[in-house]
Amino acid sequence: MNRARKLSCVAAVAVAALSAAVVPGPAAIAAGLPQPVTAGALPTPQTDGVVFAVAIAGNIAVAAWEVQQGAPGRRGAGGPGEVTRNNLLAFDVTTGELLPWAPVVSGSVFSGSDPGPFCKPANTGRWICDSVFRIEVSPDGNKIYVGGDFDKVDGQWRSRVAAFDAATGALDPYFKPRVAGRVRGLSITDDTVYLGGGFNAVDGVPRTRLAAVSTGSGALLPWAPTADREVFAVLAAPAQGRTVIGGSFDNVNGTYRHGLTAVDAASGALVPWKWVTPSPYDTITDLATDGTGTVYVGSYNWLGGNPRFEGRGAIDIATGKPRWMDGCYGDTQSVAVADGVLYSASHTHNCAAINAVPENGSIDYHRLLAETTTATKTAQRNVNYVRSGDPIPELLPWLPNTNGGPAGSPWLNGPWAVDTDGRYVVVGGEFTTVNGSAQQSLTRFAARGVPGAVNNGPQVPFPAPDLSRRIDGAISIRWTGTWDAQNREIRYEVMRAGTANPIYTTTSSAWPWSVTTMSFTDNQAPQDTAEYWIRSVDADGAVLSTPHSSIS
Repeated sequence: MNRARKLSCVAAVAVAALSAAVVPGPAAIAAGLPQPVTAGALPTPQTDGVVFAVAIAGNIAVAAWEVQQGAPGRRGAGGPGEVTRNNLLAFDVTTGELLPWAPVVSGSVFSGSDPGPFCKPANTGRWICDSVFRIEVSPDGNKIYVGGDFDKVDGQWRSRVAAFDAATGALDPYFKPRVAGRVRGLSITDDTVYLGGGFNAVDGVPRTRLAAVSTGSGALLPWAPTADREVFAVLAAPAQGRTVIGGSFDNVNGTYRHGLTAVDAASGALVPWKWVTPSPYDTITDLATDGTGTVYVGSYNWLGGNPRFEGRGAIDIATGKPRWMDGCYGDTQSVAVADGVLYSASHTHNCAAINAVPENGSIDYHRLLAETTTATKTAQRNVNYVRSGDPIPELLPWLPNTNGGPAGSPWLNGPWAVDTDGRYVVVGGEFTTVNGSAQQSLTRFAARGVPGAVNNGPQVPFPAPDLSRRIDGAISIRWTGTWDAQNREIRYEVMRAGTANPIYTTTSSAWPWSVTTMSFTDNQAPQDTAEYWIRSVDADGAVLSTPHSSIS
């Protein structure tokens, strides 16, 4: 997990019965590899904007978004079942039921030039910036911290950062540092809140995009490293005495450390760091850890060219030495980790370094992925910034997908945020479909054995088999397999009309980009008309059959 996980219910809710099927038992997976959650989406609240942050704590999930009522492709205000929430909401992660917690997060109207797509026009030359970009839970689970562009919560001044009591949902009356500019990164220890963003002062004292305040009173602390451009993410690592920072900066404390580095957690001084970001146009978007001394990173590149870092990587916190990089293309906006699995929100394509997601002349985005947290093999050739012999992770069979978002979006990224506690994976973004069905901006997935978990098994199209009769009367049956969104291997059963059991069974592995063709000869075929179909069965018990084919 990349956050502390303990949060009392904000309010009592009625538990709704889910119609989704319970997935029976653990599925088979390659020996030694961890198992991701299932890939079938569960009912989840929807919003009218772009969800930038999600966090799971206990049985509660919290989401933050940029409200865009009336934006292209979004539900308008006042739709059926719609209730008012202002940039923050909470729902029961076990049922998907929306909770009553409804803080009013707002921003003041100001005049000036266009501040960018995260803000909304109020009228000519006037703007409102009120988005929440980051949610973190304190290690003891007692507080929820949020950071963003807002300056008020429930009508009280809270300049870009605020804290809530986890048990009651009440706004913390004591934690109110005044941050002069956007907060995009938060990391919480027992006594310190580390901040990163685009600000230039805290409580009137100069702080250049990095600062630290007390978890209780919010008092400004001496920690004051500097970054010359925006900081997107911070990650405190008390065991290593370091704080890792990521973003679009070139220099930290006046020294070139583009995109990703670490500083001393107490003094803010630079510490030795071996990782060098491949391109000056790479931006580190998110950081997560699992307590193994590793920081997992996601990135995007805003210009293109090669080499560039847009996928995921694992880096030793104590040294900055890379443990693995996946070499994928496609902006990665968020990463989360649990039980040996790294989940990512991205629009991944062309993962040639790990022999996955090839383009083959066209780009087919996979917006939700899971990988091993450890390197399981080495690269066989030079690809992008990954060199032959470099350690690489393994792609795991977890392939739900979303669309990129509504027409008119300035981004079309699809998912923007992901979090997991091992039981559930919660995803937020600007998407309007999940696995081809309508679902806007929020979704969730459950581990096997969790009540309500939905199996997303063998996929269509799965065409009817081709049949041909040989001169000796036997029938040759040839078919193209399918792929499975949560299992690598599929069992194929050749079925013949008039027989209750399969006449042949085989097993094959597949990804969406590498389905296999198989064949079987029925030497006991009827001499008159014969009818066949293929049944696919995955390790979770999901079944998908082809249409029937007949031959005389």
